[in-house]
Amino acid sequence: MDPDYGSGTTAKPGMSKESDFLNRWASEKPAYEAWGRLISTAVQQELAPLITPVNVGYFLRVAVAPRAKDDLKLVEKAFYRNKSYGDPYADITDKVGTRFVVLLGSDIRMVERALASIPGWTLSKDRDYEEEQKRNPLAFDYAAVHFVVRPDNDIEFEGIQIPKNTPCEVQIKTLLQHAYSELTHDTIYKPQIAATHNMQRNAAKAMALLEATNDYFEKVSTDVSAALASVRRMTADLSTIYRNIIGFEPKPTVLEGMLLSAYETVAGDDHTGTLRQFIEENPFVADRIKAHVADRNPIFSQPSVLLAYYAVYRSVRKATSVWPLTPREMEPLLNDLGESVN
Repeated sequence: MDPDYGSGTTAKPGMSKESDFLNRWASEKPAYEAWGRLISTAVQQELAPLITPVNVGYFLRVAVAPRAKDDLKLVEKAFYRNKSYGDPYADITDKVGTRFVVLLGSDIRMVERALASIPGWTLSKDRDYEEEQKRNPLAFDYAAVHFVVRPDNDIEFEGIQIPKNTPCEVQIKTLLQHAYSELTHDTIYKPQIAATHNMQRNAAKAMALLEATNDYFEKVSTDVSAALASVRRMTADLSTIYRNIIGFEPKPTVLEGMLLSAYETVAGDDHTGTLRQFIEENPFVADRIKAHVADRNPIFSQPSVLLAYYAVYRSVRKATSVWPLTPREMEPLLNDLGESVN
């Protein structure tokens, strides 16, 4: 703790407390920025296996961009907003921050799980909107989950030394909560602007509407998940086979759903056993899939392309009759098995 920023905030001789504060911030800012980048990277890496086959870039609805606080805003917060800090430099824990924005309230807990599972740092939860709503159920206000994350020891990242106990604020919120905070942050909560009764009332009504909308989103998501449960299990099974046999990570897209819809039942109840046997008896299929993937053909990155091959193997006529894309797009697959659309 720097005694210069203790009670009374006495500046060094010949320097204002603001200049002293900013000089220290300038020297330590690179470490704070590196700490923000390290947390952002580590959480996304930890999140990936928790949400597979959904990729992190899709799950997080806003690009993660850690950011250090603007110099003048930092000085303003330290000395001009009646914050009553005993040690402004140490007490301001959001000098650098990073934000994870998800679609649903239930997705927030997934990011929390990733954040909490990474060793080497200590978390303190500073805000939790669900706990705040329990304490004050009639209020409709800013909502998010905030953590302050600090490294347990000195660490190095991208060639920059990050001292033990360096704080970084991590915000986790839904897209709707993010929209609310973007709208209201500079108009409701900043002391420069005296929020009117109507302004506060309209903001509360907006948050109430957003909270209700999130509840409906959650119900729709639950219904969709239930309807797609069997299909997602089959994609997971096929992904395991694809990964083991082809040696590549499958990349299911909307094409996966189209192929599954056409060939979901072709391999019967024991689809994994049937497909493994089919590939073992026809090993050239794996080589052909690898070649098509190398040519950047997205059809062959779908786990269910294995079902399409098996369907053609069993009956060209039946397989072509339900193929969900154009005949030209089926031609490479047919040619691999010695067949043709003609």
